[in-house]
Amino acid sequence: MTRSSLKYLLVGILVGVLTGGVITAGAATTPKCTTTTPAAHAKTTKKKKAAKKHKATAKKKATAKKKAKKKKAKKKKPVVPAPVVTGETMNGLFKINPGTYDATTGAKGSYLRMVLAGGSLDKGPYFSNPSSPGGTYTLVSPGTDGGLLTEAYQEPPAKPFSLTGDALANRFMAPQRFTAILFSASTSARDPQTGINVPPPHIVNNGGKLSGQTQAVSAEWNRGFFNQGSPKPDGTSPGLTTPVHGTYDAATKAYTLDWSSAIVGGPFNGFTGIWHLEGTFEQRCAA
Repeated sequence: MTRSSLKYLLVGILVGVLTGGVITAGAATTPKCTTTTPAAHAKTTKKKKAAKKHKATAKKKATAKKKAKKKKAKKKKPVVPAPVVTGETMNGLFKINPGTYDATTGAKGSYLRMVLAGGSLDKGPYFSNPSSPGGTYTLVSPGTDGGLLTEAYQEPPAKPFSLTGDALANRFMAPQRFTAILFSASTSARDPQTGINVPPPHIVNNGGKLSGQTQAVSAEWNRGFFNQGSPKPDGTSPGLTTPVHGTYDAATKAYTLDWSSAIVGGPFNGFTGIWHLEGTFEQRCAA
């Protein structure tokens, strides 16, 4: 090999080495390119939208469930304890003197009077019952028990109404005509209108003055129930509802018992029942 040939050989080798190094280095430092096809891009976008929609739906369901739970808790009827009243407990039967009416002297005995919505207890206007000889006074007569029991319930029958809507409860009071349909009253452990558990009527005597609660008193008419207790089953006294009050003569056993109870809901919503019972009290013998 001539000197000239050797020279060219060395130059060729040197150029090849340098060229190969540049190529290798370029290959090592060049980032790997990932190509996304239009179809793949659309699929990814669709997945993202589906995930977002699923998240929104889950959030909406959770919110609806929370609202439903809150609404259910609000609707749940609590068991309301009896109001605290002090004095001698009148455990027995408040026997009812039947109501009578005279155009000159007015109503006597026991009766119910209804104040129209927006009226007042002392001035009315009052509902006129065409089926009662007392006009705005619906006269009350004793039922099979003779009157109102305290510390016990006087439940309505299993079928509280006739086919025509007449009330059939007859223990506390005898059914009376109210606009041609019989109305009556009873006391139940569970108020039939509100579904709230209530205590039995409780009356106490403080030196001849009566007080207490009648939360369990319910009126029945035309297949409907209307709580007529005081206070109401939830312990409140809405509208013209007034506390139970009255008088008692220990010598004669004569009593008067009064309260008013606003009607909440139903066809008589906003009306108020004024109850007046009088007669004699019969103590229940101790067991």
